Amino acid sequence: MWLHKTLLILFSTYFWVAPCVAQEEASPYNFRWKRDAVFSSGAVLFAGIGYFTERQVTPYSKKTVLALDKYELPGFDRSTAENWRPSSATASDYMVYASAAMPLLMLADRRARKDWLGLAFMYVEVAGITIGLTELSKGVIIRPRPYAYNPNAPMEERLSADARKSFFSGHTSTAAAMCFLTAKVFSDYSDNRTAEALVWTAAVITPAVVGYLRVDAGQHFPSDVIVGYLVGGAIGTLIPELHKKKNLPKGLTIAPFGSSNGTGIYLSYKL
Repeated sequence: MWLHKTLLILFSTYFWVAPCVAQEEASPYNFRWKRDAVFSSGAVLFAGIGYFTERQVTPYSKKTVLALDKYELPGFDRSTAENWRPSSATASDYMVYASAAMPLLMLADRRARKDWLGLAFMYVEVAGITIGLTELSKGVIIRPRPYAYNPNAPMEERLSADARKSFFSGHTSTAAAMCFLTAKVFSDYSDNRTAEALVWTAAVITPAVVGYLRVDAGQHFPSDVIVGYLVGGAIGTLIPELHKKKNLPKGLTIAPFGSSNGTGIYLSYKL
């Protein structure tokens, strides 16, 4: 259900901001609303493709579930194969919802508030790509969740289609993407190193806690959450970096010029 809610928020956010036009303001980012509208549309489409692929996964048969053998798992994951703690799953749900709202911290800076449209597009791009990759992976790789191996887990859960969607952790990838996006953007606008350190610390710890809870709940293996953390963190960091303005090397000057003999570009480099 968390994915359905996230997708609803994603689509609603996109169609709310798409008709608007950004104002030109001093910013560390190079926002072009038409270009970013296209990129955001692609991210939303990719999320939809991933969601459709994931929905094609069918449940296990009882015979298949009973034949699952944890000793066929890598040793790194085997010790968590019989985890089952619903309270940890619930806690991880709440933490993901909180992570999805964490990018509001980006608006603590006055310049960031003026760039709200570009940042909204960036949010959609990060969320869409993260959800798309996560759901596509679940729908293609089809790995049993730890509780599928657990004889103490409800058979109804073990026989559900969701029991075959362990790799990789969507809760962890989503939390990492949102938290790293927040920290990256906050740092690009902020001049307060102490505040940046605090935000980055929270950004690193939060998805790690989500990952721990998912393993403790029996929803994922350690390898699932590690990959989810790395994928989400990479997307949340790289998308803002790709939007950053590229500063010219110190001493280099580029400027247009015009005269009666024509026009061109003036370039000089001061050693």
